[in-house]
Amino acid sequence: MKKSNLKNAQKLSREAQKQISGGDKVLQCNLSGCFDNYFSDGRGGCVVPPCAPPNLGTEVVDSQGRYKCCY
Repeated sequence: MKKSNLKNAQKLSREAQKQISGGDKVLQCNLSGCFDNYFSDGRGGCVVPPCAPPNLGTEVVDSQGRYKCCY
């Protein structure tokens, strides 16, 4: 992946940040299992939409060395 693509991928619009954080409401999170596409908090916690903080999953590395978000 090009360095510029990674840099752009890390930038989120204000509206996207609001949706990820759940805005003013706390969303229910009924997910179970591990997911490839997620947002990491950089400290081992992660979130998969439609979940939002404080409903964090745990970032794990699978047997193939790929990071996943597990609930």
